[in-house]
Amino acid sequence: MNVTVGPPVDILHELEQLGRAPATDVNHLQNTPAFLRFAELCQTRYPQIRSGSMLRLSLASALRQLGLACLVGGQGSGLAASAAEISDGLDKAIRSTASRRLHLCPLDLASRLPTISFGPNQVRCFSATELEELFDVLRLHRANQNWSFDSKRFSEFNWLVVDEKVSHDDMGPDGRTLPGLFVNLSQDFGRIEPHKTSLPSSVEAALFGLLTIPWEQIAEYKDMEWRGFRVPWVYTVDSDVFARRVPPPSPDSLSWEPAWQFDVNGDEHEYEAPVAYPLNDDSDSAITWLTDDAWSDIVAARRTTLFDRPVAHFFVRGFQSEAIDEFLAHISTIEAALGLPLDHDPRARKKIEGKNPGATRRATLRISGLLNDGSFGNAYSKLFGLRSDFLHGRPMADDPGTIDEVPENSLARWCAGLLAPYRRIRW
Repeated sequence: MNVTVGPPVDILHELEQLGRAPATDVNHLQNTPAFLRFAELCQTRYPQIRSGSMLRLSLASALRQLGLACLVGGQGSGLAASAAEISDGLDKAIRSTASRRLHLCPLDLASRLPTISFGPNQVRCFSATELEELFDVLRLHRANQNWSFDSKRFSEFNWLVVDEKVSHDDMGPDGRTLPGLFVNLSQDFGRIEPHKTSLPSSVEAALFGLLTIPWEQIAEYKDMEWRGFRVPWVYTVDSDVFARRVPPPSPDSLSWEPAWQFDVNGDEHEYEAPVAYPLNDDSDSAITWLTDDAWSDIVAARRTTLFDRPVAHFFVRGFQSEAIDEFLAHISTIEAALGLPLDHDPRARKKIEGKNPGATRRATLRISGLLNDGSFGNAYSKLFGLRSDFLHGRPMADDPGTIDEVPENSLARWCAGLLAPYRRIRW
């Protein structure tokens, strides 16, 4: 329980005095007598917070995001908030034990997709006004008035939005502002974390869910590109005012192409439009199957022993990669899903029809049996052979290799489902 010492009116009074001060920045504000009095009041009211220069920096940064007039261009800037609003926001932030993070992911190259919602995730198009709310443009401009956000151009794209609740650790407001200063320096920085990703884990989980949609079946030009979209970056908005904001990327980071239209007078005008991978006319039904119920099934599956192995890790890597790296990731996905550690122990593994086949053969038999079609297993065996040739540096033919056994409907989604893109492999 937090102990409150001193009436809140003291903090309100100091905030009003600070707000009337001449426009300044966070660095200069921290050393003013009025701010030092304010910091002391905060330490008295909230004994759980630490003292020192890092606390002053975190408080000043939070006041800027909350709209303290002297930090956002003055009371007439349109970014300023009242002392009561700032006091209430600061009180909630200091007492909070968790914050809400929105991970905003543009789906570059995607055609106009139907709106879907699955668990804490949604895919849809947003208006310019809705995007400004998602990106919290008011606080963005408070953090830096020179940062810009072109909501109109961004509104021409589909977005994946991942909603995540994140618990605070015990580092306090200063640790939330500058977490890098509180890193454990005694740890082994050279260690390898096998499944660490550049994506937030919640975003990777959402992408895994999106990739259960058979994009390689509904893509109009599947022989050229099986993906329905790309995710070039993730922008995270944290509701915590102690978390530092970063500038948003430019719409120019996404894919555009020239387009033309005619006005009422018949005059032609050139403009830019997003590049889009076309999908089949009946693609909506394949996409809208991803619902809350489907997401619950995916989450339940990921709790099973099957996903103790890195199935999702390689599945998403295949989506993010290109060419040979994409191919290797997808083959590794199937190995992770259907292979067993016991397969590599000739003495312990069970014999099959009196024989003791190796790990690759066992995975081949499982694919054929699970899909009730030997052609799938044969296709995997050939693809695995190509994978081995590449890894072991064997000479590879210049002519295109064709895997005819893999039909249009591809392998089942849960055991990788991504052999269809490799029906025609050119080495």
